[in-house]
Amino acid sequence: MNKQAEIISNKTWLFSRNTDLFILMLPVWVCWIICFSLPESVLNKDLPLWFWAVFILGIDVSHVWSTIFRTYLDKEEFNNHKNLLIYTPLVSFICLFLLAFTSHLWYWRVLAYLALYHFIKQQYGFLALYNAKFGKKLHKIFNDKWIIYFSMIYPVIYWHLSGNRAFNWFVKEDFFNIGGTLTQHLQNIEPVLQGVLQFANIFYWLIIAAWLTEEILLSKKQFRKIATGKVLWVLTTAGNWYLGIVYFNSDIVFSLTNVVAHGIPYIVLILYYVEKKKKIKSKATTRKNLVKGGLSIAFMLSLILLLAFGEEYMWDMFLYREKQPLFENLFAYPFNAATTVFFQAFALAMLSIPQVSHYIIDGYIWKGGKKNPYVKKVFID
Repeated sequence: MNKQAEIISNKTWLFSRNTDLFILMLPVWVCWIICFSLPESVLNKDLPLWFWAVFILGIDVSHVWSTIFRTYLDKEEFNNHKNLLIYTPLVSFICLFLLAFTSHLWYWRVLAYLALYHFIKQQYGFLALYNAKFGKKLHKIFNDKWIIYFSMIYPVIYWHLSGNRAFNWFVKEDFFNIGGTLTQHLQNIEPVLQGVLQFANIFYWLIIAAWLTEEILLSKKQFRKIATGKVLWVLTTAGNWYLGIVYFNSDIVFSLTNVVAHGIPYIVLILYYVEKKKKIKSKATTRKNLVKGGLSIAFMLSLILLLAFGEEYMWDMFLYREKQPLFENLFAYPFNAATTVFFQAFALAMLSIPQVSHYIIDGYIWKGGKKNPYVKKVFID
């Protein structure tokens, strides 16, 4: 492969061919294989404690804490987003406390929809980076932005209308059960609703197929290389949300597919950004720097895992006591669980600050412009 061809090939991937395929995509595909391989009896079980520890604590909660390396622990980045980073936790705490003090159900409901919005925006954010790196956009009927939104929003609509999902985002009834409400108030609506949803499932994949066909045809017509990384990202997103929400009706499947597809890419994004920024600033790549980079990545992964453990330990100690077999075998709880409405609301608000701050801050730190001068240098140039 000559140098020009290699440059063109690299632009079809966000990080690199191997990183994108084997770290961003392959874990999600392996999850699908596992889900199809598991017997129904396993799929219908509640989340085992070990599963929760590996995937929820180890990936989902850890990826939230990885944001600190892109913000609070980087002096330059902190100064660029100083007001955002100072006031977001403070304002979040006040709003969360008032919400939790008023109603626990509405507290979790608001957080669930905020989390949903964040998950959808992250998938689009990766797509935007793929398109920015690939260069000139094709003029298409099926716009990339709206197709990836469609690929995630339809399964969520199905979730709201089907009325029979065996999983929740955070807690029971955090999402509105529109299908269940309609069934209760309108006679004979359930078979009609299920028929509409079955047709919509077919229509969903026809739209995805039409987008893919147009992408391939226009690439050939304009003598352009197919944007392989972007195409796989969109198809993986569509497949993952459909399988996790629509096809399977399992808490294990939903949690596994959701967490792996969201958490791992984000951690990779943070690690890549931090290390690539160091290389850009040092303007040199030596064997010594590579060793330092490896140690730096190991340190970051260890720290976010430790912080995630500490956060979940406090969630369990102050509020729910559902994971005592894990945590108290390691460290006995020194405090009693919160029992009054005030202290429960206080604990909920305090412990949700990392998560909610991550949702908000993440919407600003990856945009181009003066406040994020290295985003283009790291991912595009």
